[in-house]
Amino acid sequence: MGLQSLVVAASILFATRALAENSNPDVEVISQYVLSHKHWPAKVFRVERKDCDCAYALYRVIYLPEDGKPVVANSKSFAVYYDEQLHRVVKETQFQ
Repeated sequence: MGLQSLVVAASILFATRALAENSNPDVEVISQYVLSHKHWPAKVFRVERKDCDCAYALYRVIYLPEDGKPVVANSKSFAVYYDEQLHRVVKETQFQ
C-alpha cells in the first residue's frame, strides 16, 4: 500500500470515528463521498441538511475556511442531492 493510500485510509478512519458521534448514517455516506471525491481532510468540512421541496434530500457541504463568508462563484463549498432510499449521492451542485 502506497503512502497516498495510507493517508486516504487514515482520513476515512478519522472521519468515520468523528462522525460516529453524530450517528447519522446519511451524513456519514455524504462525508465518505467528500473524502473520496474531493480528498478533503474530515476536519475541513461539515455536512448539514437543508429543507428542500425536491425529490431528494438536499445537504450542504461547507468548506470550513469559507464558513460565514458570502458565497462566491469559485467557492469550494457545494451541495449534494441525496437519495435516502438508496443511501447514495445522486448529484453534486453549486451552493444555493
